[in-house]
Amino acid sequence: MQVFAHGGICVSNGEGAVYLDPSRGRADGVVTHAHSDHLRPRTHMTPATAEVMRVRTGSRKAQLHGYREPFRVRGIEVELHDAGHVIGSAMVAVDGGRVLYTGDFNPCGTITAGRAEPRPCETLVIEATYGRPEQVLPPRSRVIRDLQGWMLAVCANDGGIVGAYTLGKAQEVVAAANAAGLRPAVSDEVGEVCDIYVAHNVPLEYDRFSTLTPEQRAAPGLLVTSSTATSGRRPDVVVLELRRRGFQTARVSGWCAFAPWALRGVDAGFPMSDHADFTGLMDFVEACAPQQVYTVHGAQRELAREIEKRLDIPARPLPERDEMTLEEFT
Repeated sequence: MQVFAHGGICVSNGEGAVYLDPSRGRADGVVTHAHSDHLRPRTHMTPATAEVMRVRTGSRKAQLHGYREPFRVRGIEVELHDAGHVIGSAMVAVDGGRVLYTGDFNPCGTITAGRAEPRPCETLVIEATYGRPEQVLPPRSRVIRDLQGWMLAVCANDGGIVGAYTLGKAQEVVAAANAAGLRPAVSDEVGEVCDIYVAHNVPLEYDRFSTLTPEQRAAPGLLVTSSTATSGRRPDVVVLELRRRGFQTARVSGWCAFAPWALRGVDAGFPMSDHADFTGLMDFVEACAPQQVYTVHGAQRELAREIEKRLDIPARPLPERDEMTLEEFT
C-alpha cells in the first residue's frame, strides 16, 4: 500500500485508492468527523457524523457505516473505529488494518465521546496537533474539577459564560456542569449539537437560551456558547449584555495551556482538549508498534523527529504526490 498526500490522505494499492479526510466531496472519500476542517458531503462516514452534517450544513449526502463494520471503497477494505474526539468521530483502518489513520483523536477518553484505542498496524498516519514535546496538558480530571469549581462560584454570584467549540467541547462542558449539579443554558448552535448527543444516549441536561422567559434570560446562571462568541471575534449581543451585567467569561480549549491568544477576551481559561497531547501521541504510537509513521495536521516535523529519536520508529511528515502520478488511480 502507498500512502501520501493528494487532495487528502490517499491510500492506494496501485489499482484503486481511498481518500481519507479529502479536500472535496467524493464517493471514494472517508471523513473522520464533523468539524468543518474535515467534513465533506458525498463521502463515507458514521451515522452520528452525518447527523451533525445535516444540522450544520443541511446536506444529507453520505454513505453511512457503523464502527467495526467493514466496507469496501474501490476494492480496498475500510473499517471505522471510535476516535474519542467528538460524537461519531472515527479512526480509519485500511487494508485489513495494515494502515491506520487516527484523524483527530483522544486516547484519554472524554465524558461524552468515548476513547481511542491503539491498534496494531504496519503504517500509522497520526495527527500532530500537539506534536511538540512541551505540549503536555494537565490531567483532564483536574481541569474538569477546576472548571466545575469556577462554574459553581460564578453561579453563586452574578453568573458565568463558557465559550467552547460548538461540537465536542461544548458538550463536555454541559456534562461537567451537570455532574456539578448545574443545568446550563446553551446557545442555539450548541443546543442543536447537544440534541444529537442526547439522541445517541449521551445524558445531557440543558435549556436553549432562546426558549427561556425574559426573566430567565436576564439571569440564566450559566450560559454555554461558542468560543468565538466569548472571544470577541464575532460580536454576540447576548454575551455583551450579560457581561455588562457582571457575568464572568471563560474559554475551554487545550490551547489555553500554550497560546496567549486563547485567553484574550475572557476572564479564565481551562486547558481541556479533545485531542491527544504530546504524551498521548507518543504512547499511542508505541502501543500501535507500526513499521512506519506519517504525521499530519500540526507540528508534523517536530512529532516525527521525536518519534524517531525516542521510539526508534521511522517517521516523517506525510509525503505529497503530484496529480500526474495519480491518473491511473482516479
